[in-house]
Amino acid sequence: MFTKSNPCSSLSPSDPVHGPQNVNVVDIRARQLTLQWETFGYAVTRCHSYNLTVQYQYVFNQQEFAAEELIQTSSHFTLRGLRPFVTVRLRLVLANPEGSKESEEIVKQTEEDVPGSVPLESIQTGPYEEKIFMQWKAPNETNGVITLYEITYKALSSLDPSADLTTQRGRVFKLRNETQHLFVGLYPGTTYFFTLKASTNKGFGPPVTTRIATKIAGEGYLFRADRSSDVSLVS
Repeated sequence: MFTKSNPCSSLSPSDPVHGPQNVNVVDIRARQLTLQWETFGYAVTRCHSYNLTVQYQYVFNQQEFAAEELIQTSSHFTLRGLRPFVTVRLRLVLANPEGSKESEEIVKQTEEDVPGSVPLESIQTGPYEEKIFMQWKAPNETNGVITLYEITYKALSSLDPSADLTTQRGRVFKLRNETQHLFVGLYPGTTYFFTLKASTNKGFGPPVTTRIATKIAGEGYLFRADRSSDVSLVS
């Protein structure tokens, strides 16, 4: 909306001479971009009353987002509220009551961020007497490229009161395309606490947790505290 004060000259009303020039992105982060451009005066705006806006769009989760924001600074502006690791298309628009002129389009990609959590409902498990199979899906909001999954576990309780649970803990790292794991060397009739989280190059996202119990062993089974495991133990 244009103000009534300082209107365009009634002698030679005209749209701006050109759009904003030398527009550059000087700072890129996961959820914001900072723009800088060449300042302009009346010789360019052709009017004391004018607006400068930024128009931008990007695609996130197969949905297109488009918006426009009013800029109230003279030579720089930080566009906030973006999504991580998306391609943003933007341009500045200089407008007065007579017309408008655009800058050249700029295309930039925001940085990665830590991912969201692994969907708890995606975790599927298959308990056995001495092992547990687990599989899961990637976070709904990856916020970049998933690099690793980390799973930690520890035994909480056992139906065998003599079982030494202090050795029943560990940590596993899985690559981005490895969304399943078989934990072996576990105790029968034992409840385990699992923590699962994903990471990008920016670090790990929030964890999700679940409890899984192994099945009870048949008669004659002897509990052993020296079973080997394919996971590295955590001190």
